[in-house]
Amino acid sequence: MMKKILLAIISLTLLSNVLFAGTTGKIVGKVKDSTSGQPLPGVNVILEGTRMGAATSKDGYYAILNVPPGNYTLRFSMIGYASYIIKEVRVKIDLTTVENAFLKPVVISGKEVVVVAKRPPVQKDVAGSTKNITSAQIQVLPVSSVNDLVGYQAGVTSGMSIRGSGSDQTLFMVDGISLRDERTNQPVSLVPLSAVQAVSVQTGGFSAEYNNVRAGVVNLVTKEGGRKHYSGTITYKVRPPAPKHFGISPYDPKSYWLRPYLDPSVCWNGTENSNWDSYQQRQYPKFEGWKVISERLLKDDDPTNDLSPLALQRLYEWQHRKQGDIKKSDYNIDAGFGGPVPFISHKLGDLRFYTSYRRARDMYLMQLSRDAFVNHSLMTTITSDITPSVKFSILGIYGETFATNASRSGGASYFQTPSGVASVVNQRGFTIPWRIYTDIYYAPTSRYYGTLSAKLTQVLNPTTFYEVQVKQIRKQYFTSAPALRDTTKKYQIFPGYFVDEAPVGYWQEPSYGIGKQVALGGAVSTSRDYSRITTTASRFDFTSQVNEHNEVKTGFNVVYDQFRMSFGMINKFLPEGNTWTKIDRNPIRGSFYAQDKLEYQGFISILGLVTEFTNPNGNWYNITRYERSFFSENYNPKDESKFLTKKMKTRVTVSPRLAISHP
Repeated sequence: MMKKILLAIISLTLLSNVLFAGTTGKIVGKVKDSTSGQPLPGVNVILEGTRMGAATSKDGYYAILNVPPGNYTLRFSMIGYASYIIKEVRVKIDLTTVENAFLKPVVISGKEVVVVAKRPPVQKDVAGSTKNITSAQIQVLPVSSVNDLVGYQAGVTSGMSIRGSGSDQTLFMVDGISLRDERTNQPVSLVPLSAVQAVSVQTGGFSAEYNNVRAGVVNLVTKEGGRKHYSGTITYKVRPPAPKHFGISPYDPKSYWLRPYLDPSVCWNGTENSNWDSYQQRQYPKFEGWKVISERLLKDDDPTNDLSPLALQRLYEWQHRKQGDIKKSDYNIDAGFGGPVPFISHKLGDLRFYTSYRRARDMYLMQLSRDAFVNHSLMTTITSDITPSVKFSILGIYGETFATNASRSGGASYFQTPSGVASVVNQRGFTIPWRIYTDIYYAPTSRYYGTLSAKLTQVLNPTTFYEVQVKQIRKQYFTSAPALRDTTKKYQIFPGYFVDEAPVGYWQEPSYGIGKQVALGGAVSTSRDYSRITTTASRFDFTSQVNEHNEVKTGFNVVYDQFRMSFGMINKFLPEGNTWTKIDRNPIRGSFYAQDKLEYQGFISILGLVTEFTNPNGNWYNITRYERSFFSENYNPKDESKFLTKKMKTRVTVSPRLAISHP
């Protein structure tokens, strides 16, 4: 039944005409006679350089909806009155700009009156903390990515965590499209900075059109290509190779982890049998000395490990030969270019494009299975004005990320910043430095992301328009072990003694280095992930400025997910701890909302109601919580078919929304 409903809704959506929610603002105001103070009906209000405008009502009121963010010039004209022009009218995402005009009566044509709009000391229709950033402001900020830009705002981190909440509680939208990882609910902020026209960061007072959000809404509007001219921008930033930590390098012979084994004053007889005082001994790991180890090995029954103290140290140096210091530069390349599509632009409604590309590399604190976090993304928008009131556009984004997985059990987390690596290095387990002197403790991971959306905007009149959005987002995960180790013993570290390339290369059999200081195999690169997620969504919104005091908005959205997930752990060192998860599900969810924005002098509120539904679209176990054969160590995967299941029910919730602004 739900599949039939879904198909009906999508069919209705595809047959409709369209735009996107939360990407525009509006301009309203009143026009009066400057002499008598009486309202003027029938005044033409034009937004210069666009096809948007309105005429005043009998009360002198006008409203222009669906205005993209930016600075504009308003022109008011009426027979018998001098033209009135307001410059520098700034429109913000999701907000109302109020501009009143006072026309001067004239008998014959007179000079037009030109004024410059003033920014109000208080934005009246803001019920929570909101920050709007324009492309001009972005150019002067010391930021290199959308994450940096959002994190530059008070109360927000570069990971889009708002006021201490997790970033999975933040809604990130691009041109009305919600971009998030459906697996983790994390924002997918792959948009090149060169493509950004304006950004709005809202941390409270959400209207009913936004759902699945708790901390804040980051609303980003991208640039459109020019109708008649080409323009572009390119930014290149580079940071020369340099340490990203304080103090001595962990690969220096005098470092905390190496000095007890390499310093001639202590390495032969041990840290407790040297000239180190008790204070200095406490600063380093305890070591019994190469002589003691050599004597112990000579006395055991294994002749293959009979090595002198010097030979043992040479072997130790080979297994700790990694030099993981930063040797490459950080860089960020961000470029954008757009304009009319050559040869066919005028035939297809001023068909225009804007393409942006970004590639960035951020070196880790030290070399892991990869030495840096690298991502790149390509974004293109194509826009056409089919008629003066109908606008069609296509948005496409493709991105790739190459990193080191931070999970050892198939989780989706990965290292992105030097501080992320440092927080793990600071843990107690690093006193035995497996993860510092090998490249294989954590597995390399790759992520591939793509989204495609289409929108068609139809404005019915200056105060009414409706919007539809159709999109598909795909994400693929690939986490696996590095290349296998070459076990050929071809490296001579001292006369007559040959070793293989260990600890370089993946080796799943359990094995340790000398003194068990380095894991040569077994519990390394254990994470695996071969998941694919596809999300198809459709959205419809209708907006109308009913009168001077009421803006009504309603709409619905439907989301269909396809989870094809396969992830887990492969560890031959501790096989009893291995887990593997497979998920093949197609859940459906959606929402319907209605709201009224009440706007009065000194009092503005948004009253709304949201109805949400979630349908797992599958079966789940129909067992009791005391089923021992399922919830205990007695569980056997071979008995899976014996457990009963039942169809999961659709869950529906209804919640009110209220935002009040009383400046």
